[in-house]
Amino acid sequence: MAKERSSNFELLRLLCIFGILMMHTFGGIDTSVSFLNTEIHVLVNSVFNMGVTCFILISGYFGIRFDFKKLVRLDLMVIFFTLCGTLAVGDFGIKDLIKSCIPVISRYYWFISCYFFLCFLAPFLNRIPEKLSKETFRKLLIVLLFLFSVVPTFGFYDIMQDGGKGLVHMVVIYLLGRYLALYHNRSHDCRRLALGLVLCIGFVFAADSALTFLRGKLYTTFCRDCSIFIIAGSVLLLLLFRELSFQSRAVNRAAGSVLAIYVLDGTIQTFLLRHFDFAPYAGSWYLVFLAVGYVLLIMAIAILLNEVRKATVGRLEPWVAQKIDDLVSAVYPFCLALAHKLLGWFITEKK
Repeated sequence: MAKERSSNFELLRLLCIFGILMMHTFGGIDTSVSFLNTEIHVLVNSVFNMGVTCFILISGYFGIRFDFKKLVRLDLMVIFFTLCGTLAVGDFGIKDLIKSCIPVISRYYWFISCYFFLCFLAPFLNRIPEKLSKETFRKLLIVLLFLFSVVPTFGFYDIMQDGGKGLVHMVVIYLLGRYLALYHNRSHDCRRLALGLVLCIGFVFAADSALTFLRGKLYTTFCRDCSIFIIAGSVLLLLLFRELSFQSRAVNRAAGSVLAIYVLDGTIQTFLLRHFDFAPYAGSWYLVFLAVGYVLLIMAIAILLNEVRKATVGRLEPWVAQKIDDLVSAVYPFCLALAHKLLGWFITEKK
């Protein structure tokens, strides 16, 4: 009987998707009617915007092993839920249908698209620490973090203009995860890790709360994905969960639906918000508790829908993925040869 994998990182992934959905939920509520709920909104962003960075850190820590058939199966899941969601909502045009059929290419979900491209880059990124010494690899990370995190955090100028929600940020964080796995794998004091995490969250909350209060509208300057404090907090959170060790089949099973939850979030919210409106509760002290229950309901529905998919159409995905892999394998040599010829012709013409 196969040994059940450790559940510490799986639990972290579940907490991350919970946090991302909490941010999405609060993003649709006008919390400006209540000082308390505005502060809670800032705190939600300060704590939970580590979610995406943690996801990529985990990928970098364990290393992505490129598997085309797995990517195809993931793409089929995304297409299925996106297309079904578009049709179920009902308000769509031809452009919406086309985008639903090619969600990765159309960047329907920015994270999914960037993650796909990261998977294609992973075999090359994995060779960087193999070719560089520890000291050189560390210097590379310092330069990348300075340019794409420290400067945007304190200079208020984001060189990529995406707040860290893009492929460059993912590459930087992936490499950081590889570094942690290779050179920072000793045990740590959980109390110190927790203290550092609280300090990072505290600074982000205090800074964004002050900006929000002074400017009269919600500011998220220091809790962006590219913020050095969000990155530092994510690293501390990863190391903290690494110190845990437990096994749970339920946690592992639920964590297998994390990307499905992300994809289904918008569709499920569209249906739920037809029957429930947060507006009357925007000024209530218990708004955050309603939001927690709401997010847990979304996650439960999404996990159930994904289990139904896996038990039905999902059974065809391995066969479809194999056929697509066979087709690509057959066409790839021809395309490669054609590309070489075209490149050779282009260079000759230029000369």
